[in-house]
Amino acid sequence: MSTYLELSKTAQEQILATIKQGQELALAGVELWASTVAPLTKGQQIPVTFETPAPKDVVANSFGFAEQLLASQKKFAEQIVAASAPVFEAPAPKKA
Repeated sequence: MSTYLELSKTAQEQILATIKQGQELALAGVELWASTVAPLTKGQQIPVTFETPAPKDVVANSFGFAEQLLASQKKFAEQIVAASAPVFEAPAPKKA
């Protein structure tokens, strides 16, 4: 019989594999789009009314925030588990 953690890990692996496959398909689509559109935009500038950061900076900033948020949520979950531990402790066996 499988345990909860074994079933959970199997499900997580399947979900991550599916996400990875979707990401690979999306990346292939963007690469195809970029290779098709790039020749049409050579030498042209797209007008922008404000200063835009480099795309890699946007990604770094966004994922930096996500990492901090996830770390905060993990710490909170660990604190909740620790605070509720007395409820889940097994009672000491009674002596006969």
